[in-house]
Amino acid sequence: MSQLTFRWSRRLWILAALLAVAGIVAVPAATILQHMFESAIGRTTVDAGADGAERTVYWREYPGVAGVDSRQILAGPTPQEGFDAGQAMVAEIRAALSEEFQLEWSPAGDEAGGSPFQRPTENNYGGQSLLTNVNGPESQSTTVPQAWEEKQRAIGIIGEVSGRYGYGTPTIDALEGWSAEDRTRDLGGLTPEEQVIVSGVALGRAGQWLSFRFQDLSKDTSGTFKERLQQPEGSPWQLNTLALGYGANGLLAAEDRAEFESRLEPFRGLTPPEPLES
Repeated sequence: MSQLTFRWSRRLWILAALLAVAGIVAVPAATILQHMFESAIGRTTVDAGADGAERTVYWREYPGVAGVDSRQILAGPTPQEGFDAGQAMVAEIRAALSEEFQLEWSPAGDEAGGSPFQRPTENNYGGQSLLTNVNGPESQSTTVPQAWEEKQRAIGIIGEVSGRYGYGTPTIDALEGWSAEDRTRDLGGLTPEEQVIVSGVALGRAGQWLSFRFQDLSKDTSGTFKERLQQPEGSPWQLNTLALGYGANGLLAAEDRAEFESRLEPFRGLTPPEPLES
């Protein structure tokens, strides 16, 4: 969920684009046209109906979003219900962390402007979904647990509270694709114990998530992170912080439910394909 998580994907995309440009002269025109055609129509599934007749299902018309089970969406909360429950969960986690580590919290997240609800949203199959993305304000503590054992204890507390809300075990973001140089430059170390920035997530039902991030400048052996992370004077955003945020990759509003179920009908019983590359 953090920008750091997606930075490596962006690098791969740029590299792929450069390779594509370098090799395009060697690719037959027919292959290029086929790729353009596939990109235009998105993912498709050829399905045999009850009468044996085949039909082509175009996933660009899918009303949900790739990677989130439509049954969970229908059984899940509305955007407002998810947001309210998510904020209650974050408040409970903040209270538990404050008691354990004597943390205080910046008002930055509470005073952040703008709506937490965004639509329309992409379905990641080349079309638009009927769902609403939710991105709650980020809560930031004014200090951060420094010892790795304390950070682990904090993650455990986050998991205890979020588990009562139906979320899975919190996990630190996987960085298998990162080189040692990338880890050191962007995160400050080769292991979580050494890193200035450690981020992770606990996943809930219906595409909901709880993100957490440790930002600990005591681990900045290069002396570069303070300048890179420094905010303008007067900014409430914290340098040393344990940050929490709730969001959802797409929840269904009550007023969209009937249309969602109608548009979902051609896709019932089909295995969703892989999403398109972004």
